[in-house]
Amino acid sequence: MRRESRINERQKKILYCAVREYIMSKRPVSSERVLEASDLSCSGATVRNDLRKLEYLGYLHQPHTSAGRIPTDKGYRFYVDETLSLMKEYTQRSSSIYSKYPITFGDMEKILEGAAMALSKIAKGAVILEKPAVEKLKILRVAIAPVTRTYYVVSMVMELGLVKFIPFRTFQEIDYLSLESIMNQLLSGRNIENMSDRILESEIDQYLIDLSEYLVNTLKEDFRNDLIKVGIDTLINAEDFDVEEVRKLSNFFSDDLMLRKVFINAKEIPAVLIGSEHGVSGLENLAFFIDGYKKEDKLMGKVMAITSKVVRYEDIFNSLRYMTSRLTEYFTVATREEGK
Repeated sequence: MRRESRINERQKKILYCAVREYIMSKRPVSSERVLEASDLSCSGATVRNDLRKLEYLGYLHQPHTSAGRIPTDKGYRFYVDETLSLMKEYTQRSSSIYSKYPITFGDMEKILEGAAMALSKIAKGAVILEKPAVEKLKILRVAIAPVTRTYYVVSMVMELGLVKFIPFRTFQEIDYLSLESIMNQLLSGRNIENMSDRILESEIDQYLIDLSEYLVNTLKEDFRNDLIKVGIDTLINAEDFDVEEVRKLSNFFSDDLMLRKVFINAKEIPAVLIGSEHGVSGLENLAFFIDGYKKEDKLMGKVMAITSKVVRYEDIFNSLRYMTSRLTEYFTVATREEGK
């Protein structure tokens, strides 16, 4: 029999109340405080017995004899699961967020950066946002401009307002208008990943074809490293970290491979990873909130908010879900507008 199955409804209420009170006060919670903060109609002795049982089952921890209890990661997980199951509506704070941080149409990169910074301020934590994967964006137009006789800049205009600039140098002067034509033949109206079935005219200079493939591969590589990272200072200032925790957090925040590994491991979103659940050694006092934004029904990227695990989970979750919903709205509407 699983230990969780031995928890009755009263004990669930006591556990939920104990975790909530600890989040609010950041102090160990006593049986007296549970009775004061709940509508339980039982004696203090019953609550004390239930707290001892919850401690035995691994949901709570007592720092020392006669002290109150604090939640373990298992206790936080119970609280989060119970909270999310009750949250059928998550628009309670929408009006206040919208009035402070409206999302308007414009440059896509600025919109994503603005959304990440707004979420960081609301959550008082760090935010990592994946930019849309290149294979999901259609290229509308390619333009090449000469800077000097052998130095050029490629501008790739993509749907949703994204523009990528790729500077490059050649050993000799080239027919850049022909190169521009080749790249538009390869890419216009397509995304990077399905360009291989395009057939070019046989008389085109092979050097220009090779150069266009090099530029396309450069664009692919550029997109692989596109993460927006903000708010590490906000998180550090909001919590009491020791020097070693700050070092671990800084290393994690700067390690794109590790950040992407956390995104990949969150197979079902939205997700909340508490303490040791996220698997990042040294950051067990933190919680990771992960959600995704879409273009119509296609996932475009994920967003992660990092906060203390002693936090009002429903508030952080609401804020994250609101922001990703607004980004989904933006991308969906922008796609439909471009299709008109």
